[in-house]
Order: sequence, then C-alpha cells, then structure tokens
Amino acid sequence: MKLLLIGLGALTGAVLDAVARDGRFAHIVVAARDAEQGRAKVLAARVGAALEGEFPRIEFVPFDFNTATAPETLKKIAPDVAFAAPSLLSHRRIRAADPKLRAMPAGVWLACHLAPMLRLRDCWTKSGLSAPWVAASAPDLVNAILHLTGAGPTAGSGGIATCIPRIRFLAAQQAKAPVQEIGVRLVAGASLADCLAGEGNVKELPPFLLKVTWHGEDITLAVKDKLKAKVPPLAEPDHARIAASATLDLLAALGDDRLHDLHVPAPNGLLGGYPVKINRRGAEVDLPAAWDLEHALGINATALAYDGIAALDKDGTVIYAPRGIAAFETLLGERVERLRPPNAQSLAEKLVAAVRP
Repeated sequence: MKLLLIGLGALTGAVLDAVARDGRFAHIVVAARDAEQGRAKVLAARVGAALEGEFPRIEFVPFDFNTATAPETLKKIAPDVAFAAPSLLSHRRIRAADPKLRAMPAGVWLACHLAPMLRLRDCWTKSGLSAPWVAASAPDLVNAILHLTGAGPTAGSGGIATCIPRIRFLAAQQAKAPVQEIGVRLVAGASLADCLAGEGNVKELPPFLLKVTWHGEDITLAVKDKLKAKVPPLAEPDHARIAASATLDLLAALGDDRLHDLHVPAPNGLLGGYPVKINRRGAEVDLPAAWDLEHALGINATALAYDGIAALDKDGTVIYAPRGIAAFETLLGERVERLRPPNAQSLAEKLVAAVRP
C-alpha cells in the first residue's frame, strides 16, 4: 500500500512518525512545500522506525496544492490512501497567542480549517484520483461542507475515535472488567472529545448517543454520568500523538479488503462522528439496532450549539449561534452571522491577523 501524507503540520508529522513505526505501511510518500523540513522529517522518521525494527520506504515529494501543477503531481504519486490536515491557524497557535482564546467556541475558527481544505479538495478533484482519503482539519464539520459543495473525503480522523479509550477505561473500572472486553458504540461530535480531553465545560456535556456492553450486558448507565468527571487538559504534543494513534487503524483499513469496525468523524460527509464498518471500498455507518440514523444525525446537529453554531445549511453555509456571534464581535470587532464557503479565505485571514497581529 502506498500512503500519501499531504503537508507536514503538527498532526501530519505525528502521523508520519506513527505510520513509519507501525509495520502496516510499506511505502509512504510525504508531499509538502518546505523541502528542507520535509527531507529532514523523513530522515528522522526512517531512523526512528529502524530503531524499532521497521524499514518502510519513505520518500519526499515537493508539493503545494495551491499551484496549477499540483493535480498532476497527485496523479503521478497515485496513492492507494491519502491523509491531509491543512490549517491556516492551529489550535496550538491559538492557545499560545492568548489563554482567553481557549474559552471561545471552536466554531469561530472554522474558516481557518475550511479555506485550505476547499483548495485541497479542488486539487484532488482535478487530479482524477479515486483512492480513499482522510481529511482531519476539524473534520466533523469541514468534511460535511466539502461533501455539500462537491466531492469530499471518505472520512475524517481523531475526534470521536479519541473518546473510545476514555469510555472503555471508565467502564472497565465500573464493571471491574478487563478493558479489552468492553464494547462501545458512540455517536458524538468533536465537542465531546474536547470535554473528555479536559477541554470545555464538563458540567454540561454536548448531546451524544452511547451504548456500553460487557459480555452482552448493557452497562451504559453505570458509565454515562462518570464522563462528567473533571480531568486535566492534555498538553499540546499529546493531542497530536493521540490523534495520530486514532488515525493509524483508519488508514490501514482504507487499504484493506476486510471490513474494520471503527469510530470516525464524517463518514461520507455526515455531520459529526459515528461507528462504521470501513475498508478500501468505503465506509458504512453501523448503528446498534435500537438507534435510528435520522436520530443520530439530529444528535450531532444539536451538538453544533456547543461550538457556537446554530445550523449547517444544505449549500454548506454555516449559521452561527448567539455565542459564536458574540465571540466574533469580541475577537474581530464585527458581527459574523454566517460563513459561506466562498468567503472562508477572507474570514480566515481576519482571524489569523487577530491572533497574530
């Protein structure tokens, strides 16, 4: 399997380190703008992997998806699976700029993730590639917008997947059972993942659907309230490492004929995160028999309010809730009620300037 990693931000760099050491990825191509940084990162990944007994082929290709030749470069690479997580403003930079920015709803920063993903999507479409690909830039919402405005990724990564270990740990403690014997089915957005990672207001969890079982016994009620327990927030490098770990099985599944049971954000562009069966042919939502897909979609739509968003229109326009509008007024000194995809770049530039004057 030839795996393509596009860009070399903090998350993609962590994914490179993880896939290089994993053993399931024989050929890895890193495509990014900065050749010096890219070649150095590739060498570091090769050395680290070799020290752990893994020797995948890893190569660097200069690549900028903003250029006219970018689609042809993608076509020549011809990956079996691809991963990308471009952003104009990372969470690390937001937090470093001003601690007060941590309290702002995540939806305020959406344009910074959406703008580059729209350009990458257009580049991918022009390349004519049909391989499955994963996009991890605020995927719960960004990937949904991509699918509403054209072609989109097979799935996102991180988010809901990072909730599963935390829930299993709590369930194992309650049931006095081995963690590996706990089954979890979850429908939730990234806001729940933020809460379980020590971010956000844990006194009021965003809405979600949960089923926890142990040897066929439903122990959901014994676990659900425990999710509100306060935990220390993760350090920024740990966020990237955990998100990378959540990406490994997904990328491997997309290169495999066998079906894999996973939790992923935005399968086929659905809003929020879901349990799925997934392989190289795509993803299919796999809900417990008692759950209805329309209800699950409604749960994730309602959870948008936690991130300062009221709704997502069918044309990909994001409508902000009063909390989000107030945050824009504080940050930019102007009222932003909607984010239309064509306007994502201009709003992102204002946000970047506000954080890094």
